[in-house]
Amino acid sequence: MQGSSRTIINMRILSIATRNSCVRDPTTIQFLFEVSRSLHDSIDLSTIKEKENNHSAHLVSRFIHMVDYDSEVERHLDFLVQCRGAFGSMSEVKEMIVHSSNLLVVKATRNDISDVIFVKSCIACSEVTIPSIPSHLKQLNLYLETAEVALMAGLVSHSDGLVDSALRCLHNVDLLEGSRMPKDIDGFQSTLCKLCSLIVMIPGNIERGVTSILRNVFSILSSLSWMLPSMKAKVLCALILTVAALSQNNLLYHAIHDEVMGNDSLFYCDQQYLQELFSFSTVLLQSLIDTVLQEPIQAAQGNLALDACNAVAASFEVCQGASEICSTLVKIAKLSLSSNNKYLQSTIKFLNSRGFLQRGES
Repeated sequence: MQGSSRTIINMRILSIATRNSCVRDPTTIQFLFEVSRSLHDSIDLSTIKEKENNHSAHLVSRFIHMVDYDSEVERHLDFLVQCRGAFGSMSEVKEMIVHSSNLLVVKATRNDISDVIFVKSCIACSEVTIPSIPSHLKQLNLYLETAEVALMAGLVSHSDGLVDSALRCLHNVDLLEGSRMPKDIDGFQSTLCKLCSLIVMIPGNIERGVTSILRNVFSILSSLSWMLPSMKAKVLCALILTVAALSQNNLLYHAIHDEVMGNDSLFYCDQQYLQELFSFSTVLLQSLIDTVLQEPIQAAQGNLALDACNAVAASFEVCQGASEICSTLVKIAKLSLSSNNKYLQSTIKFLNSRGFLQRGES
């Protein structure tokens, strides 16, 4: 059987075999692997329709996702390594390999399989696979996912290295891709918020500076020429909230591994640590005001100013500096929005309740 007929049959086999339940039988797994490899090898990337190619990749990805070796996690990892070598032309499949490899770490951790060598092998599998995926944004997401898994397993140095790789990807992300407007803005902002959430759990590095990761994120964002003011302002708000979270005597959450100490333990009442956070927050706040003023659309500028104002009020105790910033942002919002604007009114009410605005400013 040749050409498209074989492809159609292989796709049908995979579709039926992975429709409802996990695939556990070794003989069935091997058979479906050969079917998948035949499907992969029959693809002519120069001529095949993109829709058919995507469907084939989706079926192979689903097969890999449905495979379950139960407690034989080493055998499962060997299967994933085999898939990585067999399906090199399918980006979606490589993404699934990373997800599955990371899931093995979670499974091993939850089931108290304390084989550090196995866990490191899983993370290495992900780390080697990610660079072969063409999308920098997808690479960024996968590096962050793997870094979180490494942290959960107590591998702090691995997590640090993966975050560094994620930051290199961030530097190369381009949502324009030849168009006039950025694509997938929400997805990009969600990824950066995930990065900020992860930073809260990562122990600070004294040699590099406890805000080194945050400063790198800020530096990279400042260098991305395609970033719209609205996007940058929202990310800056996330960075400010992250700094506020790190300044707490008790962090909001920690890595689940007992040996991973949070910054609240490492730098408890350390004035130098708190001063570094404060110094960086000053830089962020000034950049936030400048970014809001760069928004060309008046109504959007007003809403951005209010977003920024709420982030500041949620992050800082009442003090002269924070009050002055909130006052400045409220003035920007008042120049851009109607006095009857509900968001403006509710923000002013919130600021008054916290004591951020002086009498006469509301």
